[in-house]
Amino acid sequence: MEFCEKCGALMLPKKEEGKKKTITLKCRECGHEKTVRSAPEYKVEHRIKHTPREKIIVVEEDSKRADEMTEDERRERRKEILEYYQSEDEQ
Repeated sequence: MEFCEKCGALMLPKKEEGKKKTITLKCRECGHEKTVRSAPEYKVEHRIKHTPREKIIVVEEDSKRADEMTEDERRERRKEILEYYQSEDEQ
């Protein structure tokens, strides 16, 4: 791993088409660039961890559309959705 000489942030390989022999590392923070002779021996991965609230929820179409529902039916539907999320948080 290489760190920036100016700000100390992690430097990542810069993608350059056509140039295979020289490798340029670029700072993510300040943009400082550095050319190296040998390829860095590390792999950059981005992992995202999701909370239960960020799950994808598929809502099946009800027999009534939202604009055809009464205010009481909408209120009941919102209550059901809220209870669902609260039960997910407890698990």
